[in-house]
Amino acid sequence: MRTFIAIEIPQGLKRQLRAEQDRLQDLPALRAQPSLLRWTNTDKMHLTLRFLGETERSQRDKIQDGLTAIAAAHAPFTLAPSRIGCFRSWSNLRVLWVGIEGETEALQEVQAGVETLARQLGFSQERNKFAPHITLARVARNASRPALRAAAVKLRRAAEEEASRSWTDWRINELHFIRSQLGSGGAQYSNLATCALTGLE
Repeated sequence: MRTFIAIEIPQGLKRQLRAEQDRLQDLPALRAQPSLLRWTNTDKMHLTLRFLGETERSQRDKIQDGLTAIAAAHAPFTLAPSRIGCFRSWSNLRVLWVGIEGETEALQEVQAGVETLARQLGFSQERNKFAPHITLARVARNASRPALRAAAVKLRRAAEEEASRSWTDWRINELHFIRSQLGSGGAQYSNLATCALTGLE
């Protein structure tokens, strides 16, 4: 069973993120080449803390117990989207995302606990340092590189124009242990456990 640990995103914020996707898709460079990017379904958006991958039954029980303990040790905190950015770079675009601001120190502490739990249960160390973000789109596998580079110039400009916009913040009260089932229509998610943040503020 494929699993991951994440923070859910409220519906109001998802609507804002969908509006941002619509704005970017309406750029002439992307209207002319709509297949360059695969846009994330906003209903499936979340803030991933740790992708675990294939998870044995014995691990799942320990993950739930460990996640409950992590949540109990941390108080609720507030986050908000920030600027639009990308992995790897604008000249070599792979993923388009919205960054995260707010009480990011609390977020980093929670994620560090999740990472420690994963390592204790035998999951390999993540190759990249945790960089909190919400994925807006990914580059399509068959995307034309010249067309993508041209579109990335426009996307970067649009991102810079949007740097001062105001997003809805959200209160983080829970951590979620989620199953991911791959299918012809993309991944389907189902919640395996919800763990409330109950630490003292």
